[in-house]
Amino acid sequence: MLQNKHDNGNIKLVRYQNGNLISPLVQDILTTGLAGTTCVLTKTNDEALQITGLLLKNGIQAKLIQSNDGFSLQNLLEVRFLLNEINIGDDIKIISDEVWANAKSKMRKKFQQSSKLEVCNNLIKQFEDSNSKKKYKSDLEVFVRESKLEDFYNENGETIFVSTIHKAKGKEFDNVFIMLENFNPATDETKRQLYVAMTRAKRNLTIHLNGNYLDNLTTENLELISDREEHLPPQQLAMHLSFKDVWLDYFINRQHLISQLTSGDSLTINGDECTNAKGQSVLKFSKQFLNTIESVKQKGYHLKEAKVNFIVYWKKEDAENESKIILPELYFERRR
Repeated sequence: MLQNKHDNGNIKLVRYQNGNLISPLVQDILTTGLAGTTCVLTKTNDEALQITGLLLKNGIQAKLIQSNDGFSLQNLLEVRFLLNEINIGDDIKIISDEVWANAKSKMRKKFQQSSKLEVCNNLIKQFEDSNSKKKYKSDLEVFVRESKLEDFYNENGETIFVSTIHKAKGKEFDNVFIMLENFNPATDETKRQLYVAMTRAKRNLTIHLNGNYLDNLTTENLELISDREEHLPPQQLAMHLSFKDVWLDYFINRQHLISQLTSGDSLTINGDECTNAKGQSVLKFSKQFLNTIESVKQKGYHLKEAKVNFIVYWKKEDAENESKIILPELYFERRR
């Protein structure tokens, strides 16, 4: 399972009789003495979000590995700003050191409060590392077009990274916690996912699951734990909204207000919309998402808080100009 090591790592399996594995998994992380790099892997984005939120609430430095599913990286506000600063005419093929330094400096100054600045800085560094002598505009455009947001997260020992199994491919960590709630490895695809997840671990692998498909696992340094308790759903839920969750046309006449916002800014929820600090409406939820809010309410949660997650350029079909749109991050709390 841990093929590239000569000594065997440690494997712990925690098998549950019931669901709601998020809280006990987080409790396990809090009580385990961790050294080196750590990652938590889940099936879904929603699960990864909940775990990140709960770790942060418990004072643990945690970071969700996000993806730009649904939009191209060149349409992310911060990246577009950098590309616009560099675009000095079609006849110029090579980016001069002066233009490059100037564009970086302007981007960092303008977005110093943005929650996406670190990712942008890592994008810049990776491009510089592979293009140290000459920087061609065409190479930068291809680099941005072919990259994904999850390529630009720095692994370190202080931060626990939380990711879906899909986004962790190619990365390795000293400690890996995998949550497999209602996971069914019946197909070749799900078996492959399980293999990918397990082989991310270099030293310690912990799997929290409520299925019996690993019951016959036998290997050295294996610890088996049975948990028969009934665990409650998490107190807080977080959601990252996509294009289908917001009313896109509504943003077209809100461009001047969106220009005053940056990723990470707080928004106020007011019924079917979100407002800025001055109480001005900057986004409306789609009808589809209002149904989602209603179904989450039925489970005992109320919508409590909103933040700007991404600001992205979007072009309506047949429209002349692009519009900036907000994809927010929402927090729900369970009524006690």
